[in-house]
Amino acid sequence: MTDITELESRLSAALDRIGQGLDRIESGPRGDDEGLGAELSAQQQANAELEGRLKALREEQDGRLAAFEARIEAQNAQMADLDGQLQALRRSNAELREVAGELREAMEAELADPELIDRAMAAELGALRAERDAEVAELDAVLSELKPLVEERD
Repeated sequence: MTDITELESRLSAALDRIGQGLDRIESGPRGDDEGLGAELSAQQQANAELEGRLKALREEQDGRLAAFEARIEAQNAQMADLDGQLQALRRSNAELREVAGELREAMEAELADPELIDRAMAAELGALRAERDAEVAELDAVLSELKPLVEERD
């Protein structure tokens, strides 16, 4: 029986302590709550600032990516143009070699063929134009690479 009375007294003391704690919570100052509220507000503001910075960084990254993709597209177009110019130069040089060979054979046979001479001159002019066009395309590609570097320095 003493155990039951001892347990009752312990239980009664615990209930009293709980009651006193509840009274203090209900009637006590809210200093801790105000401090926690201020800290929560500060953390929410910091979180909002970090989200804003993250958004700005993402937008900047998207802008850089778009510029990079545009630059790649431009380079691909320039490379296609340069490739076309080089193909034309190769065809023109092949034609020039063929006509020069025919002209050499005609000269060895001591046959003067004005049409062959005209073809040789036209082939040579065509080769020079194709070479010039290829050089212009190559210079355009080089300049397009240098332009962003020069603009960055300004």
